[in-house]
Amino acid sequence: MKHLLFTLSLLFTFSSFSQEIGIGLSANFPSYGISGKIKLDDNHAGQVIYGAFGTLSNISGKYSYYFNGNGEIDTYLYGQAGSWRYKAFGIDESVFGYGIGAGVEFGFNSYWWPENLKYSFEIGYGSVDLNYYDYKATTVGVAIHYYLD
Repeated sequence: MKHLLFTLSLLFTFSSFSQEIGIGLSANFPSYGISGKIKLDDNHAGQVIYGAFGTLSNISGKYSYYFNGNGEIDTYLYGQAGSWRYKAFGIDESVFGYGIGAGVEFGFNSYWWPENLKYSFEIGYGSVDLNYYDYKATTVGVAIHYYLD
């Protein structure tokens, strides 16, 4: 809980320097969960992901470099790192994990669809080395964020 409060305080602190703030869901191993995203300028974005939906929980940060800036379709590279915790059957273990990859973010421009809603598709590599829950894999992920004005 302390990590979440600290992360939220950082999110609100950096939001004053951002172009866009997005809130949504992200699912790409090793991180999945509720997500807050801040676009600092046309090329740089930071993201915090908090997931506590089962025996494996995580809190991680993600940096993305966008190539296209503010286009309709934005391609990017990302790196992420954080803390993962496995808690089940009397086992309680926390470790550092990381991931790298590439993605594309886009929105629909239509009169019936919210223009602030954007989708992301990613492919990457992630590694979390827990004793009882070891993952190293090439992954495909998705995310959806609503950007505040």
